[in-house]
Amino acid sequence: MNISLEKNNLYRAIGELAYVIARSDSLLTQLEKTVFREAVKEELGEEGWATIDRFEYLDHNNQKPTLDQSYNRAIYTFRQNRQALSPDLAERFVSLLEKVGGVSGITDRETLVIEQFQADLSKILE
Repeated sequence: MNISLEKNNLYRAIGELAYVIARSDSLLTQLEKTVFREAVKEELGEEGWATIDRFEYLDHNNQKPTLDQSYNRAIYTFRQNRQALSPDLAERFVSLLEKVGGVSGITDRETLVIEQFQADLSKILE
């Protein structure tokens, strides 16, 4: 399935952010990986392959980007590719993060990050 480069960039950025949120309690369980894949299917459909690809790349290469690094990189990517971001897609991205964050009980920090992400996406969409 062909998607624009801009949309691909958004999907990869959300994949990294989901990975870092899933790992924020320092371990990534099989359940979190499964929920992530299911959430991508539900929220992004077949187009979500780039999201899964980024998540799995980070996982397989045992990457440990910090939440702040990944968050800042994601927001930068979203600003750079905002023409591919719709209010509907923004909502689906937030929903994806909530599902991933909620697997082993969502922490206050995860909640704050997701709320901040929602607020930042709203500003980008203005």
